[in-house]
Amino acid sequence: MIVIAAMITTFDDQGDAYQKSFKELAAKVRKDPGVITYVLHRMINNPSKFFVFEQYEDEEAIKFHGSTPHFKEYRKKTAHMVKDREVGFYHEVD
Repeated sequence: MIVIAAMITTFDDQGDAYQKSFKELAAKVRKDPGVITYVLHRMINNPSKFFVFEQYEDEEAIKFHGSTPHFKEYRKKTAHMVKDREVGFYHEVD
């Protein structure tokens, strides 16, 4: 299993619009092959900051996710909303 953790910061007035766009995307992504978890979290004391937690079966599932029309459309639709994005890839360890 591979985990992706993404920290997203939106411009101050874009948090609600970003959350709405992500919700639309998530409904589609969760149906993609190899997706285990795809969840957005919003910071309580800073509504411009988001944490995305994703789990995939393998690298093929991640590649597929990045190639889907719905993910590409989401990235295009939200590009002007996002001020900063930091993404990390993790393997589960014992």
